[in-house]
Amino acid sequence: MKILITYFSNTGNTEKVAKSMKEGLTDYEVDLLPVEEVDPTVLSSYNIVFIGSGVYASRIDKSVLNLIKKAAPHLPPKLVYFCTHASLNMYQDAFNKVKTLIQEYDCKVIGEFDCVGENLGIPEETQLAMLEKLPDEQKEKAIKIREENKGRPNETDLSNAKNFALSLVKNL
Repeated sequence: MKILITYFSNTGNTEKVAKSMKEGLTDYEVDLLPVEEVDPTVLSSYNIVFIGSGVYASRIDKSVLNLIKKAAPHLPPKLVYFCTHASLNMYQDAFNKVKTLIQEYDCKVIGEFDCVGENLGIPEETQLAMLEKLPDEQKEKAIKIREENKGRPNETDLSNAKNFALSLVKNL
């Protein structure tokens, strides 16, 4: 089985998850590449493509969407999405545009994985200033989430990513 794991990672969080997924698939032929290095015309040569991005303002990076646009009609038979985010729920629809694009092709989404990641893309001072503008109740909740996200993805998160990838591929 030939597998591609490709990703966009602005802060390194999504890259960590991608590398952990690859570690879980040592018994398979796996290529690990940043999205920018992937030739869209070769996607169909893979049995499965794992495609990941950090979620930024509830969206995946446009480079991931552009790869899918350029790859059509050379899409793989099976896609897996994965993302990192610092939100409780704003990440859930981040891949909607990709899902819409692949509907007209013989490409099936066989799994999705999300992982909390510390928000490393916005400077600390900016984050604190944003928190100060929130109403008290929202501010307390946002501060709690921010504290819970520190240091993530952590070893448990990365182990979960590794196990997800292995379990998904084994069960095909």
